[in-house]
Amino acid sequence: MKGFSRGKTYTGDKVPTVIKVIYPWSGIFRDACYALIGTFLLQYAMTAGVLSSDFAEYQAQMHVITIAMMIALVWDGINDPIMGFLVEKFHFKGGKYKPWILIGAIGNALVVALMFAIGPMGAQGWTYVALMLVFYFLWDTFFTMNDIGYWSMLPSLTNDDKERTKLTTNVTIATTIGAFVMNIMMFILPSALGARSSYLMTGIFVAILFLISQAAIYFFCPEKKRDAKQEEVSENSHLLDLFKIVFKNKQLLVIVLVMFLYYIGSGLLTGIGLNYYYLLYNYQVGGYMATGISVIYVIGTVLAQFFYPLLAKKLPKKTIIYICSLVILIAYLLFFFVGFPVFGDNPVAYSDPSGVTDLGSALGFVFGGTHFLIFLACFFFFGATGIFYLALLVMFQDAIDYQEWKFGERKEAVAFAWRPLDVKLGSALQTGIRNLTFIITGTQVILSKISTAEAHKFGDSFSPYDGYNTMEEALNAAYTWTDKRQQLTIFGIIIIGIILIVFTACLLLLKFGYKIDEKMEQQIVKDLEERHKKNDELIAQGVSVEQIPEVKATDDLPEA
Repeated sequence: MKGFSRGKTYTGDKVPTVIKVIYPWSGIFRDACYALIGTFLLQYAMTAGVLSSDFAEYQAQMHVITIAMMIALVWDGINDPIMGFLVEKFHFKGGKYKPWILIGAIGNALVVALMFAIGPMGAQGWTYVALMLVFYFLWDTFFTMNDIGYWSMLPSLTNDDKERTKLTTNVTIATTIGAFVMNIMMFILPSALGARSSYLMTGIFVAILFLISQAAIYFFCPEKKRDAKQEEVSENSHLLDLFKIVFKNKQLLVIVLVMFLYYIGSGLLTGIGLNYYYLLYNYQVGGYMATGISVIYVIGTVLAQFFYPLLAKKLPKKTIIYICSLVILIAYLLFFFVGFPVFGDNPVAYSDPSGVTDLGSALGFVFGGTHFLIFLACFFFFGATGIFYLALLVMFQDAIDYQEWKFGERKEAVAFAWRPLDVKLGSALQTGIRNLTFIITGTQVILSKISTAEAHKFGDSFSPYDGYNTMEEALNAAYTWTDKRQQLTIFGIIIIGIILIVFTACLLLLKFGYKIDEKMEQQIVKDLEERHKKNDELIAQGVSVEQIPEVKATDDLPEA
């Protein structure tokens, strides 16, 4: 069909306009869908009334879910290298990356829709736990298929630094918007419409959009023509290459470790912050405050990422990393001291929630009092984190160029399999940290009672229980504290403390372990272009791919 580019390719480092429009911005729906599961699935299980109303049994079910999600680490350790190997080794008529993107999207859309349908369909307690975990493992498999295909395609599209920076910037902005939209929806809708109803509608809606956006990549975006010698290298890939390349390529190893730490630190506050404001204020008002922080998240991150190409023209990537790391550390310290009740019963950044009755009063609450202090801290650490991540992604792609230049094999699908593995390893550890934090601070019992109240609400109706005739009565009774100030301060020490540790480790690893600078990358790209041109000339002369000699780096450049 005219306009479709299912099996078409392009040459050169100028990225076609259709790719610039579709490929990065489809990430809005990819990351919205990922955020729904990665950030809010555990939240749904804890508060949607799908677990037992008996606290001991509820606690046992939460332990099983948490342990199972961490066991998924083992499956990820098998799943990610397998998918990276398959994407690297096989090249279909529809392309090298695009078939995996589409197949993963189809499976993901079906699983996500079903995952939030089983609760409203009657699955409760241990039945829900069993079905949820089955769907979770299926989701993990299909999303990995799509994710590795999607991200492996990124470094293959161009070697030009300016084109790569622009494309990577748009990809990260799209992911920020997707996560932001999902955060807004899931902070507001559950308390307004009921958790099960809102998650069901959102799950179906985002699954459909995710599928449509990935189908657009498959049908309309061409892939770049691959170097014939590198195609032969890919066909000879082995399952264990995921681990071999990082032990051989020390630059890639550093980036993989930093990205793992980044995903732990960057997601902790957004992953657990929703619960903090539920606890600090209440279930209904806390969602408004979390939404306000999400607004600052997208403003800070998107503005910062728009400025990244300008910064990249003026400053080396490592200098950008150093500055961002310093801003992140200072801003998170500010967040701790003003956002948690360190100095009194209420935090320094506080607003009276008692008068919230409608949207107008909710806005007054969110942006009133001394909340501006929290928003100031959030603006700086979200902005700095966004730029940090952009620089890290470009450095990841530079490390893949170095892989081909130094060792004669590119294998971007194998290398980029580490990115989703880092994401899921980080998410799994966040899950464990989150549950452990609730246990240590004694706040899990509050979330259990909120879940019980949600179990008696569906839509606008509420089924009375234990003498509670309204949802408001049940929620008010849920907040049982031993020492609220102490519990919430410990909550902050754990979360902010871990964030500070991991970002400090990121800074040290990049400072002392990553050696590829802008001058070296320019020379690498120039050498690779010459190699690819020579390979094309040999093939045009009738030389077979197998007869083309492997070319590896000489000692002309300092070894990284």
